[in-house]
Amino acid sequence: LAVGRISRDPSLDLGHRLDYVILQEECEASRALVRFVDFGKLSSAFIGPLNPGFCEVAAYLGENWNKAIFSWMCINYKLDSTIHPHAFARTLPSPTQILLTIMKYFKWAHVGIIASSEDIWMYTAKESATALRNHGLPVVIVTSVQKGEKGIEDTWNKIKEVNNIKIILLCMHSVLVGGQEQADLLTKALEMGLADGRYVFVPYDTLLYSLPYQNNSFSVFDNDSKLREAYDAVLTITLESGERTFYDAFREAKESGEIIRDLEATQVSPLFGTIYDAIYFMAMAMDSARRKGVRASGANIAEHTKNFSFPGFSHRVETDSCGRGLNNYVILDTDGHRNQLFPTHLLDMSSGSVLSLGQAIHFPNEVSPKPDSSCWFDPDVLCTEG
Repeated sequence: LAVGRISRDPSLDLGHRLDYVILQEECEASRALVRFVDFGKLSSAFIGPLNPGFCEVAAYLGENWNKAIFSWMCINYKLDSTIHPHAFARTLPSPTQILLTIMKYFKWAHVGIIASSEDIWMYTAKESATALRNHGLPVVIVTSVQKGEKGIEDTWNKIKEVNNIKIILLCMHSVLVGGQEQADLLTKALEMGLADGRYVFVPYDTLLYSLPYQNNSFSVFDNDSKLREAYDAVLTITLESGERTFYDAFREAKESGEIIRDLEATQVSPLFGTIYDAIYFMAMAMDSARRKGVRASGANIAEHTKNFSFPGFSHRVETDSCGRGLNNYVILDTDGHRNQLFPTHLLDMSSGSVLSLGQAIHFPNEVSPKPDSSCWFDPDVLCTEG
């Protein structure tokens, strides 16, 4: 869909015909990296990789091959440093930066991370922990969910043994897009009395796409009162919807005949929109480099991602003068009773500030995690006991 629209876009002058090939990425990071080395001759640029476990190496390979890499999933903190490989570009703001901004706003510094046992999520958890620790924050436990009810119970018992946790980051598929593991995990937390407001659970994967929340109900809550009650302890952070949601944009593309697959919008992951935007993002960079008379090499394309503004799949995509994404995010909350999510706060990426939208967060039992000392968020102050 993206490639078709790019080829018909009169505002773009790429100097090349754009085509794509889907490269099957292995699930295990080590095997995925070996496979990625083989991709070097197959493409001129890459959208991906999906596994943060080999992002850094892939970025250096891309630089060596002089082929740009455009990724929304890579969170390795070194890629955000001034010495990062020049052929690498982010198509979304760094998830770590979003988390940091929100944690600072609420003064929740102590983090626990629970990952699915899948390789991609284990690496997401490890890289997230490293990135947060690099900013001086105490990530006090990183663990993965073992199979079965006993495994889930053991996971929560490990969390209970650690003091001071305020936020628990859930690195796995969101229950709102079919993640059964997260549903089981949250339900067990409720049964064990851990969804009582002492922790805030934050799903990781909704940071990577625009979850449709406006005028949308989530059927996963309809016949499951336990899950509905457990989700009251969850704050969902996602890309702000534009004038239309992902579902609206998908239905429009279907009605116009551009999407011919017989799928309802609700059967498609909103990650579709993120991938679409990443491909368009790359085309915009190619166009920008060409207009400035620069050869469309990997490093050049990745460097020309500044001051963008273009219509993405369901919302406008913008970057600043440094190439950083300016897409806003929202914090969504439920009231523990209904099957809808309501925006309570806006994260304005242009100023890095969190703004209240006038709707208070509904915490279980009206209890929120106690704030940590603000020293955790001051790079010039060393936090000591108490």
